[in-house]
Amino acid sequence: MKFLSFASALIAFAALGLLGVVTIADLFDGPGTERSERVAMTPETPETPADLPDFLAKARYYVGQRYALKDRFIAWNGLAKMTVFGHSPATDVALGSDGFLFLKEEGAVSIVQGRKLLSADQQAEWAQAFSTAKTAFANESMLYGLLIGPNKHSIYPDLLPHWIDAVPLNQTRTANIYGAAKGAFGETYPDPRLDLSEERSRQPEVDLYHPADTHWTEWGAALAVHAQLQFMGIDLQPPTYEIMPLPRNGDLSRMTGQQNRTLASAPTLPRTWSCVDERGATLDVVTIDPLMPTQFTCGSPLGRPEKVVVFNDSFGVSAIPYLAARFQTVDFIWTDQADPVTAKERGAKIVLQIFVERKLATDTPSQFWDFGTVQP
Repeated sequence: MKFLSFASALIAFAALGLLGVVTIADLFDGPGTERSERVAMTPETPETPADLPDFLAKARYYVGQRYALKDRFIAWNGLAKMTVFGHSPATDVALGSDGFLFLKEEGAVSIVQGRKLLSADQQAEWAQAFSTAKTAFANESMLYGLLIGPNKHSIYPDLLPHWIDAVPLNQTRTANIYGAAKGAFGETYPDPRLDLSEERSRQPEVDLYHPADTHWTEWGAALAVHAQLQFMGIDLQPPTYEIMPLPRNGDLSRMTGQQNRTLASAPTLPRTWSCVDERGATLDVVTIDPLMPTQFTCGSPLGRPEKVVVFNDSFGVSAIPYLAARFQTVDFIWTDQADPVTAKERGAKIVLQIFVERKLATDTPSQFWDFGTVQP
């Protein structure tokens, strides 16, 4: 028995030692992928003795964050927990039905459960904010539209885990805020939660959201953007989709350790446009990373001439194919705050603001607009 214990310890020590040797070898092998470099940047080999302390500090962090086989260990752990034990290895991810993963974040969960409803005073505050925003952009001769990208939970409530009891859409905090928006924009102001839920009933086999990602597909985004622009009086060609495999993994699959799991085929829009970031580099919005440049410009030479400025968070990325194919120039600015001053400086005639629904659970109206020197 003692021999077996000693042998087991020896094997474990040898395995860990081999792991360390391989990790150190990787350290001198040069930079890795863009994502892995953000996890822990490969330190440069010291050229002088004065560089050695900085190299050792960075090397220690590198070894701790990017040790050999780390991604595989995480993937094996996540796979075992989900397939064998039936629970998520990530505290922020919930396992739903039909292979759907959901963000287990308080904002998204509280909304779908009907908590944090607005008081009358809070609804009035939102109504005033919507009215002020609409007026501020109109005073600068810009047409303004606001699109709140629904949480995945709002469109697929039947696939949520059983412990998340979803209430009807009209009994949520978001419904309160949409009620306030109708006072500023009009009673026919579109609610994408209702439009996408109806589309899902009509074509249940076509994904409006990626099963292993928090975000909607290009098709889901296009339907919502099209309805919003139609409401604004902008008549555009309706979107069409094609089913195409996506060579990237979803944020929820990464969070559960399945970083090598690529997204399934999804409805995408035809590629008839191009995007360039603020540094002049061409962007591929199929594989684009959330840590993208702050500003980038897209468009098609065959599109409409009106300059469009979009203030967006990550939910605006999937809207790029629809907008870029229909306008000659669309500037996307990654920020939660719509800003009339910036939009005017960039020559906008149409301004669209896109952010995800879960931010409504905690953020106040002041988080979404910056009126700068423009007086509404």
